[in-house]
Amino acid sequence: MEPPRWRRYDQIRTAPRPLLLAIFSPWRVDGILQVVQYSLYEGRGFCMCIVLRKRLGAMRAGANWRPRGKRVALLLALAAWSASGLWSQSAVSKQQEIQTHMQRAQQAIRSNDLGAAEREFRAVVALDPGNLDARGNVGVMRYFQGDWADAAEQFRKVLEVQPKTWKVQAYLGMCEARLGHAAEARRLLETALPQLHGGPFETQAGLELAQIQYQTGDLDAAVDVVRILLPSNSTNVDVLYTTARIYSDLANRARDALFLAAPESGRTHELMAELLINRGEARAAIAQYRKALEIAPKLRGVHYELGEAILQDSRQAPALTDAENEFRAALAENPADANAEYRLGTICSLRRDYKTAVEYYLRALQIQPDNAFAHQELGVAYIKLSEPEKALEHLLTATRLDPLYPPTHYHLGNLYRQMGREADSRRELAAVEKLENSRKQIDQVYYRARQGVPQNDLAGPNEPEK
Repeated sequence: MEPPRWRRYDQIRTAPRPLLLAIFSPWRVDGILQVVQYSLYEGRGFCMCIVLRKRLGAMRAGANWRPRGKRVALLLALAAWSASGLWSQSAVSKQQEIQTHMQRAQQAIRSNDLGAAEREFRAVVALDPGNLDARGNVGVMRYFQGDWADAAEQFRKVLEVQPKTWKVQAYLGMCEARLGHAAEARRLLETALPQLHGGPFETQAGLELAQIQYQTGDLDAAVDVVRILLPSNSTNVDVLYTTARIYSDLANRARDALFLAAPESGRTHELMAELLINRGEARAAIAQYRKALEIAPKLRGVHYELGEAILQDSRQAPALTDAENEFRAALAENPADANAEYRLGTICSLRRDYKTAVEYYLRALQIQPDNAFAHQELGVAYIKLSEPEKALEHLLTATRLDPLYPPTHYHLGNLYRQMGREADSRRELAAVEKLENSRKQIDQVYYRARQGVPQNDLAGPNEPEK
């Protein structure tokens, strides 16, 4: 038996595409067939030469033959093996190229070169249009460069394949808002926001949604959004401003509706009194509270508010008597009014009757154990009664319940000094100074804002000149 021969080797070596050469034998495969594989990879293809050795005389005889099933199956399997090798080589090369582009894109992002990053992501999309990660990043690049229409198109293509990609949906919502499609933007953002779970992007999307709701007059929905954002954004000026504006508009809307519906009702005068109190005009507020009680003597809550206004206006003996009467009237209409109980204790403390004051404070705390003001004033009363341990307990509780109330820290600092705890005393007095400085800054902001602004009468704007 002669050795196998290579057939047309030169043609195979230079072939521009995969080449499969086969010489068939009409005889049995086993004992006749020898397969020789030659692999050549020169960047143009994967060549396999299958050389089949035939017995002498078979082809010369010009025998009529048909390939048997086993022989055909073998050849097809070899052909498939050859093609799979070519495809796997191509797929590996393509994946390596995609990985290179993605790495370059990340390097460009770290270098703040958004243009270069976008080019790399687009190169990935060109190689693999189904690469959603790269397509989404193209959208983000276009979003930050102000091309919201193109960004929206990229995000839509991602959502067509993966509709619950919440961050992409939020980005699309923000694009729609900037394109003037408020209703669609709101729909997308309201669905996506609950799925974002914190972080700067949730804040950005939430503010966008609250702005849309505010502009369309849906203040109740906007309140729900800022309630989600506030816990993790307690110092974020945009969130705080948006919250203040929404609540202010809600208050103004309700106030105006009340004034229009019942301009001479007891509640209208009560609300006017509250506005005056907030402006520091306690005496004018007292008059409005009394007017409210004239119109509606059984108006709940007004007696307590009137007593507070009297204490704010004066601490003289006649004023203390008037305030005491109002707090007792408040308790008569609501025996569970913890604030009225503790304010009766305040009046006793102002009269230096600390034992009676303690009784009122304790009753207030039985009704409302987390009343920080009652704990603070009870602590001070125990200091006056030379019971420092009891005083310390209640002052510490007060600071825990309301850490931003300066008088509590002041009394606690003085108590620590009396107990010889100088380091604790310095800490508490430093807290007082810090809180007072913060309050002064706020007051200065309000003062600058009010300079040159006329204070119109609460009944309405100034009358026009005649």
